[in-house]
Amino acid sequence: MMVKKQEFPIVFDLDGTLFDCRELTNQTFPLVIERLSEKYGEQLEIKCFQQYERFLGTVTEDIFAEILPNAGREIVNEAEHLLIEVEEELIPKAGKLYQGVEDTLAALKSQGYPLFIASNGSKEYVDFVLQDFRIHGFFDGVFSAGGQGTKTKSDLVAALIKNHGYTERGIMVGDRHSDMEAGTNSGLMTVGCTYGFGDEKEIGDADVKISAISELVDVVREIEEKQYEL
Repeated sequence: MMVKKQEFPIVFDLDGTLFDCRELTNQTFPLVIERLSEKYGEQLEIKCFQQYERFLGTVTEDIFAEILPNAGREIVNEAEHLLIEVEEELIPKAGKLYQGVEDTLAALKSQGYPLFIASNGSKEYVDFVLQDFRIHGFFDGVFSAGGQGTKTKSDLVAALIKNHGYTERGIMVGDRHSDMEAGTNSGLMTVGCTYGFGDEKEIGDADVKISAISELVDVVREIEEKQYEL
């Protein structure tokens, strides 16, 4: 007997899974650093990097702890607010959905699966992306580290599952080890995206791997049939 689709949530990571923010990330952080440097000069120790995509999947607080190693909470708060301002401006210009995202979400939604976002980004960032690219309406719930105040993806996904009263069934879709770990810890099957920002080793423990988001519709059907058909 098949589980009811409304009891089979599909939880998506955002960056590297639905949204390609590589170029966006490499533009936003240098702008924030430039503005802070103009204001504080040599008073503020700033650690610069050639590429900022290395921080993808990391909560904002931890990113600035590395970029601004000696900054107090007040300056970190200022940096976080600056980042939100810059992201709001640049998301529509420097970010993009992966090919097939809208069609895939529409297909899964039409089949009755509840869809969710679980992202380590700020609440504002996640909302900007979903609204600017007009995919907010596909989701039954949007959970972010900034909105829920969580430090790890595992805690975030656990909060989502608990909040919506799901038991240990469903799917976690992501591109990093933290996504696979979060799904497994909440009893979800895991789908690793090889096209994202993690490498093959990071998603090595995924139950299934996909090379394009469009493959997910068939994968969901196969996982559901394999796991819940008696």
